[in-house]
Parts: sequence; structure tokens; C-alpha cells
Amino acid sequence: MRIIVIFFVAWISFSATVSGQSINKSNFDELVKNLNTRYDEQNPIVSHDGKKLFFTRANDSLNIGGPKDKGDIWVSDLGADGMWGNPENLGRPVNNDLRNYILGFSSDGKVMFLNQERRLPGGLIINDGISFSVLNGSSWSKPSLVSVDYLLNKSKHQSGSISADGSLMLLSLQSYASRGEEDIYISSYKNGKWTQPVNLGSVINTSKQEMTPFLSADKKKLYFSSNGHGGKGGRDIFISERQGDGWTSWSKPKNLGSEVNSIGVELTYFIDSKNSVAYFSTTQNSDGYGDIKAHDVTIEIEEEIAAPEVFEELMVKAEEERKTLGLNGKVTNQKSGESMVAAINVKAIDFEINENTDEVTGIFNIELPLNLTLIEVNVKAPGFMGIVEEMQLEGNDLTKNFELVPLEIGATITLNKLYFERGNAELLEDSFAELDRVVDMLVENPDVKIELSGHTDNQGSSKLNIQLSQERVEKVERYLTEHGIDGKRIKGKGYGGSKPIASNASEKTRKLNRRVEIKILKN
Repeated sequence: MRIIVIFFVAWISFSATVSGQSINKSNFDELVKNLNTRYDEQNPIVSHDGKKLFFTRANDSLNIGGPKDKGDIWVSDLGADGMWGNPENLGRPVNNDLRNYILGFSSDGKVMFLNQERRLPGGLIINDGISFSVLNGSSWSKPSLVSVDYLLNKSKHQSGSISADGSLMLLSLQSYASRGEEDIYISSYKNGKWTQPVNLGSVINTSKQEMTPFLSADKKKLYFSSNGHGGKGGRDIFISERQGDGWTSWSKPKNLGSEVNSIGVELTYFIDSKNSVAYFSTTQNSDGYGDIKAHDVTIEIEEEIAAPEVFEELMVKAEEERKTLGLNGKVTNQKSGESMVAAINVKAIDFEINENTDEVTGIFNIELPLNLTLIEVNVKAPGFMGIVEEMQLEGNDLTKNFELVPLEIGATITLNKLYFERGNAELLEDSFAELDRVVDMLVENPDVKIELSGHTDNQGSSKLNIQLSQERVEKVERYLTEHGIDGKRIKGKGYGGSKPIASNASEKTRKLNRRVEIKILKN
């Protein structure tokens, strides 16, 4: 199977208009304004259709790992005004709580290649090689490792890119043939696998760092960042032209000059050939963190670039490995917002699993059988009110965050899933899971004493409302004592409609007033 061949057209001047161009080039600062924040933005990569821009952002509280997360992949859509819109975190399963970094895409845009980090037992964080993710509709599959012959990186840094046709992978590694720190290598996709990375040679690579390589669409020009070829700042962007058909002969690298380089650090130069715009990251005027910048370029490609075969075997591998679903998320303290350790129990018909959240990040990642459709999730921790929730699965990974309420004296918890027959105190069966949650909390926290308070709306007789709310409280108290809870730990009172939490003007808000609450009296 082959994908559609991509054609690039040669344009000679900056004023030429690329067919189908929709990027607004009137102000490049405005073009990328929405991408940049006080956080660290790096590694801009534009999709082949020119409509999406992907990049890595570090330390944002919206990252999977929160403010300590070293990098999640974010995506921005091109707006009708030709400017990049407000980006969104790409989410799981592509991102995890460590550093995530896109290398590039297959030429049909259906396979994403990326580099991720992995935490070993004991907490050591390492590069986890090269992974790939497959586009299924509008979502990306869980990343799977790519096999690259003799791939070795002794550095904590790893960067790279994929050629426009998807046939070549450039990597910055400290590997077998490195001359010092990170060198640039190239690997080719042949016969269903990636070949051993080849060092690009001493003209490109020095005893210092050569990083973030990018190959022009015609495969004749190499752009990279280095602190080993002189320059204006910490690292500059250089360009070198390929000599001949091999990969070890290059022209002397040339600094891209002040239009790109500054006294800061410049990295990750990427050319969007469709729109004739180059993107890069720089720490100039950005408080030491990277911002994404852009400028106009001239595209001079004189030949059609044939795309290689679709990575069909990778897609098959991804489907084979997709024998499980991922239930991912984070547990936090509702009051403080801090991550916390919690126990998570997942039940379904003929299935049950118990996991704990990460003790530092509060993150959990649970593998579930692919055939599950309905699960019950129970999240609990000592000193907190647990949560029981039913979830419908639709064959895709699911991300769900939980906030647990601390059992502090005076804390009030509404039992949202408590149901009675209309106009009386008979409990409906759908209430039992919520009541069992209260039983579990009291069993696991034997010093806790509670007050149950019953409430109604203000419709009808206030006297009858007080009586009804009292009967419902007594019904709940009876359920708890029948399930082993000492009645001396429970007080109960019906307040009728005297303590509304919402307006009684409409049924939509009146139903919020019909409730049973728990107040912590002792812990």
C-alpha cells in the first residue's frame, strides 16, 4: 500500500504566493503570539496540511504532571484570520507526566514519531527510545516503541526530526561514534525497520553539542543548533548543504545570522514548506525560557518528492498492542489542590483490579481489557471521603481526574447519588453504592463521628417537609447501622426547607435543595 505522493513547488522570491496558503504573514509576532507563555515553549512542528502546529511546553499546571512536568505536547489550530489559535494540551495517551517531544510525522500524517521519558523503579528517569502513535479518527493511539538498530544514547538530552517524506530519521545522540557530547546521526527506513544511525561526520559534529537537526524537504540542506561552531549566544542555528548522495559529506556550516540567532539559545528550526514559513525557539527576551518565533523563507525545491510506503507494519503493530484500554488520571486533595496517594479499585463483570496512584504526582495509569464497556471505579484514601463512580467505556482510552474531600472537622459532604421514592423516605436501589461509600469511609476512619442532615425544597407544608427530611435521615442512619456502623457515631436531624443552597424559583434549582449531607463532627 502506498500513500499519495506529495508535490512541492519551486518559488523564487519572497513575494510569491504558495497555492492554498492561508498563513497571515503580515506580522510574525502576532502569528505566534498565542503559542507563547511565561512557560518554556520548544520544538514547533507544523502538520503536512499546514493547519496544525504542535510544540512542547514545560512546567504548565495543565500538563499531565503539573508544574513539575518537563514537557507535554500541545497543539494549535490555524484560525480563519491566518493566525495560530490558543493551543490545547494533546493529553493522554501521547503525553505522560515526564518529557514528551515530537520528532515528526509520516507523509500522510497518520503516524506520529516521538521521544518520551520513562521512570524506572526507584525513580531514575531515562530516555525511552523512539515511539510512534497512530491517528484513529481524531485521537492518537497509545505510543509503542519503534525498533531502531543499535540505538544508544548516553546523554540525558535527545532530539531529532523526521524527513518530509517520512523515510529518514535524524537524531541528536551521544552514541557509539560521537566525537564528544551530542552528535547528529541519520537512520533510514528500509524493509520495515529503521537502520543503524550513521554519524554525519566531523564537518557537522564537534566535541560540543549538535542538537535539534532538521532536513529540508529536498534533503539537501541540514539545519541544526550547536555551541561547537562559534556564534552569537549559548547555541545558534546553522545550515549546511549536503555534498553528493551520501550522508557524511557536508559544506561548512553557516550561521543563519541575526534574523534568527541572538545572545540567547536558539533551537528546533522547522520549515513549513506548504506556507513558506520557518519556526524556531529562542530564549531571547523570554526570561530564560524558550518562546516560538517565525519568519518568512523562500522554498526552492526543483524536484517532486516521492513518499515511501505507508508504515503499514507499524499500524498493524499498534493494533496488535491495543489489546487494552488505558484509564488514566490524577487524584488531588480538593481543599489544597495537592497531589495525593490514593487506592483505586476498578470492577466490572468478571474483572477487578487494584492500583495505587504515584506517591509524588498522584497520577495513575491502569490497563483494562479492551472488551470492557461499563466499569465501577472506587477511589479512597485514609482521612478522605472516597468516590465511587460508574464509567462507560467506548473502546478508547479514558482520562478522569478525582478530587477527594479531606475529613476535617466541620467539612460538609453532599451525598449526590442518594435517591428516595417521591414524597416518602423509601430508599431506591440506586442509592446503595453511595451509602456503601459512606460505610467504607466510617470503617476505614474509626474515630470519625458525623451528623446527617436532611433537606427539602420549600414547596408544600413546612411542617411536613421537616418530618419528611427527618424520616429520610433516619432511613440513612438505619442503613449505616445495619452495615456495622456504631449508632453512637451518628447524629441526625431533618431541617426541611430552612437551609436552601439554591433558589426555589424553578424545578431545576429546587432539586439541588433536596439533599442529604454529612458533616464531620470529630476526626
